[in-house]
Amino acid sequence: MNNLNRYYKINETVNGYSILKTIGEGRYGIVYLAINDKDEKCIIKQLKKEMLEETRKKLFYEKQILQELDNPKFPKFISEFKDEYSEGYILEYIQGKVFEDLLAEDMYEFSKSEIYTICSQLLELVEILQDNNIVHRDIRLPNVIIKENKELALIDFGLARIIDNKRYVKEMDYWFLGDFLIHLYYSSYKETNSVERPWYEELDLTTEEKIFLKKLMGIKGKYSNIEEIKTQLENIKNMNRA
Repeated sequence: MNNLNRYYKINETVNGYSILKTIGEGRYGIVYLAINDKDEKCIIKQLKKEMLEETRKKLFYEKQILQELDNPKFPKFISEFKDEYSEGYILEYIQGKVFEDLLAEDMYEFSKSEIYTICSQLLELVEILQDNNIVHRDIRLPNVIIKENKELALIDFGLARIIDNKRYVKEMDYWFLGDFLIHLYYSSYKETNSVERPWYEELDLTTEEKIFLKKLMGIKGKYSNIEEIKTQLENIKNMNRA
């Protein structure tokens, strides 16, 4: 543990919320699950002091972006906090399971039809972000939640930025979408060959699926907009039904 940061203990209170447990830690912050006296859970993100000193402006992009987004598919920004030990912000807690746990703990195997449905839902999320001129840049297994009603939510906007068509471009999220889907395809993969091969040779994919994923990831061609991606996904769904 870095001695610059004092970690909150269980039952300690931050802005009226009592810490239940630490749920994660990254380069930029420490994340806790907490609850208030109305039994409302929240996420507390304590920003690391060394990162605050280096990149204060970058760390608060998450606040700016979440305040602009008002949609149940993303966590609501509740408030900022600052005490004698640290500072950060409090976010809505979204109940559900992250895909990382579905794969690593539950060993869930996704069918192709499930993968297509998830892809459609993720495209909806990306489209909402693009309509708000935002690129997430971190659509990975630990950052996508599936709720009880089977709807998806996207969390952790720490790397999200305003699209400037220079350094921050919408295609970044297409790459992450492709990588996410490849992990889902691998959930049902049974290794038959000890020789390591690229995913497009190992996985049981149709020609159309290979083209789709390669294009998302910019390996062979690229998509210029969401509509193109949706159209191609519909073609793949229809071919799979045939």
